[in-house]
Amino acid sequence: MTTVTRLLRTADELATGTFDRAFKAAHNPWRHLGALAFLCLVLVVLSGMVAYALYDTSVSGAYQSGLRLQNDPSGLGRLLRGLHRYGADACMLLTLLHLAREVLRGHFRGVRWFSWLTGIPLLWLLWIAGITGLWLLWDERAIFSVTATAEWLQALPLSGELLARNFLTADTLNDRFFSLIMFVHIGMPLLVLAAMWVHVQRVSRVRIWPPRSLTRASLAMLALLALVVPVLSLGPANTGHVLQRLSIDWFFQFLHPLVDLLSAQITWLLAAVLTLGLALLPLLPARDDRPRVAARVDPANCNGCTRCVADCPFGAVTMVARTDASRHPAQAQVDSALCAACGICVGACPSATPFRRGDAIVSGIEMPQTPIAALRRELQRKLGALNGAKKIVVFGCRQASDFDALADAATAVLTLECAAMLPPSFLEYAMHLGASGVLIAGCRESDCEFRLGDRWVNERLLGQREPRLRKSAPVHRIELAWSGRDMLYAGAAVTRLRSRVLHSTGPDAHHREGIHTK
Repeated sequence: MTTVTRLLRTADELATGTFDRAFKAAHNPWRHLGALAFLCLVLVVLSGMVAYALYDTSVSGAYQSGLRLQNDPSGLGRLLRGLHRYGADACMLLTLLHLAREVLRGHFRGVRWFSWLTGIPLLWLLWIAGITGLWLLWDERAIFSVTATAEWLQALPLSGELLARNFLTADTLNDRFFSLIMFVHIGMPLLVLAAMWVHVQRVSRVRIWPPRSLTRASLAMLALLALVVPVLSLGPANTGHVLQRLSIDWFFQFLHPLVDLLSAQITWLLAAVLTLGLALLPLLPARDDRPRVAARVDPANCNGCTRCVADCPFGAVTMVARTDASRHPAQAQVDSALCAACGICVGACPSATPFRRGDAIVSGIEMPQTPIAALRRELQRKLGALNGAKKIVVFGCRQASDFDALADAATAVLTLECAAMLPPSFLEYAMHLGASGVLIAGCRESDCEFRLGDRWVNERLLGQREPRLRKSAPVHRIELAWSGRDMLYAGAAVTRLRSRVLHSTGPDAHHREGIHTK
């Protein structure tokens, strides 16, 4: 990793760790920013559908529509209006935080470039939807925003002057204006939904919805905020008078004070530079010098089981007709443009077992830079060089940290692209060769660099996913440490594992203890 990338990842892990102290790892909202943004978008769309039925798209009725909801004695109107407004604000905030986190983690290059580029227009679509919604209230804040936006548009040879001349004077303002704004306000969320569908097309098993606990908590928080701090309209809009001092919605009206502080032209320039800069991020050099080599299929060892297809986090593996004379009807095929070179498919392959005879074993799907035969030889060599009564083997994820610092006379460290690249049979093979215990160390729980690695490792070792760890395996000698860059955490896991196997009561201990996860 480069120094800059290492610092960015460290900053993200600090934020993640802070939230982990208050939430379970799988329910940490910092890990579900995109899903939470989608939840808020759905809430805004649903509440907007109800609000639309109650809205009067006329000059005389627009302001009164918001006022009726605000003054509804039952409080339901206030709840509806608050959920719609605060949901929109939360959606924009969460989208920005999601973007910032993806930048911190470097998720804008490689196989993720498509998702990154298709996500950038979402920001502008959300902004247009939000600011036009504020205009529909047609209060003093709305007339200020419309006027300021028209002045901003006048800096371009577009329609800013036309907007001001045709709609924003007392003589020309008519119901067509509100019909037009309503059309835009409704159309933008629909475009957002379509853009989000495109945004996740190259990602398998997308986490569209946050965990139920987060969903319930988020909805409850927004509902409470809507009732305790109700959204209130200012005075009715006056086309002949615009207030100079008033409160604004900073999530959608931030451009207005920026234009006043700088100028319309400079604000346009900043917006263009920022958008272009985000779009060009995928062209930045990779964070390390290791070339990305896509997985390769060996038809002679592929039985068409489809496990690699099911486990690939980016949909890079598909099944096609056989290219040889095998009795199996299909074989795997890798799309190199979609392959992240994570090796998760290797860990899913039933032929990727070190117990096969011969030195030149080949798996049905391999990572060319780390073939299964080479991994087995490295394990044999490093484990054979250890001294001491209790030898520990650490399989560490390259994306999480450099675990070579854990190596010593009694500890061997083998580095993998992802923890899920390791077939469960390698754990038993290491113990067959004399290892007293095996530690798998990787990215923080529910925060795998390749999205699904920790999940697949847990399910394979618990016997919930193929290839499974055998029930007869001594699980008390296996430890999982989702430590990320926290080397103290990983070191403590090695110490804990060595202490446990040192005080193991006998060969049947695994029947009383499960795999230890920290």
